[in-house]
Amino acid sequence: MAIEKAEKKPMQTKNKILIAAATAIVLAGVAVGIYFGVRKNDNSNANGSTNNSNSGPSVAPTTTTSIAPTPTVAPPPLLNGTMVNGTLLPYYTLTGPQAAPATTAGTVYTNCNVPNTYSISYDDGPSAYTHELLDLLDKEKIKVTFFVNGNNDGCIYDPKVRSVIKRAYDSGHQIASHTWSHPQLTTLSVEQITTQMRRVEQALRELLGIVPRYMRPPYGDGTFGNGNANDVKVQSTLKSLGYVIATWDIATTDADIDDNLPTHKLTDAALAAKEQGVVTSAVNAAPKGANHMQLMHDTYQRTVTQLSPWSITYIKSLGYKIVPVAECLGDTDPRNC
Repeated sequence: MAIEKAEKKPMQTKNKILIAAATAIVLAGVAVGIYFGVRKNDNSNANGSTNNSNSGPSVAPTTTTSIAPTPTVAPPPLLNGTMVNGTLLPYYTLTGPQAAPATTAGTVYTNCNVPNTYSISYDDGPSAYTHELLDLLDKEKIKVTFFVNGNNDGCIYDPKVRSVIKRAYDSGHQIASHTWSHPQLTTLSVEQITTQMRRVEQALRELLGIVPRYMRPPYGDGTFGNGNANDVKVQSTLKSLGYVIATWDIATTDADIDDNLPTHKLTDAALAAKEQGVVTSAVNAAPKGANHMQLMHDTYQRTVTQLSPWSITYIKSLGYKIVPVAECLGDTDPRNC
């Protein structure tokens, strides 16, 4: 019995040790689990998780809304004179139904075709005398056409010249092109003719916001109906640029007479009678009721102070209505400026 008790006591001690060890292992496992659980939560919070009860109110997930593509909107119509890829457009781009044009680009017109109309036009200006001419036209309440140059009697970029052109345009007169420097177009290449026209376009676009649709070749060069290669070149080039070509059937020869005054040795009254005779002879030689385009030059004082007042009185006495070139051709297109 003593031996049995002695053996039993070490056994009990051994069991207690095993139980204590097992308990320690369990507690250690719990501690490790708690430790790693806390670390996991910390890592989740560092990555933006909202699982922690202290992280604030929950945020609703972001939703993506599909946006319909913006519909394509047609660009507005281009105005005449608009620069496109470095090229100045010579036309308005019109929208909607339009009346058939009364005139055709590249065609040469020498007479008015609207009944009872008579156009007066002035070439080579403006000049120092043009303001006085505009005063006369305002007084007579008539509108005419000015075929202007870019650099001839004066430069179109000169403020004084620009003020005259602006006044004429604002007064309702037609502004048309007479080329940049008044050359003979048949002597130029296609490229040079184009440059002559484009330079005037650019200047008028900057000054008035318009580009003319009508032009008159200096000296009428290239329009005499000879059908030669140079005439074809001039007319086809102007057609490609969109220009209506307007010449005349009555040339007053005011430029010829005034340029040669020293050789004429005539009195002022005689010179006036000579110029007036040119007009009356042309009218009398034409069929009755014919409609005319009369050419003068506002670069000569005599033309402004004598020939123009006389012409207006004479034309009215015949029963004609004095109008710009475009109107006497029946052109109501807004591009006729």
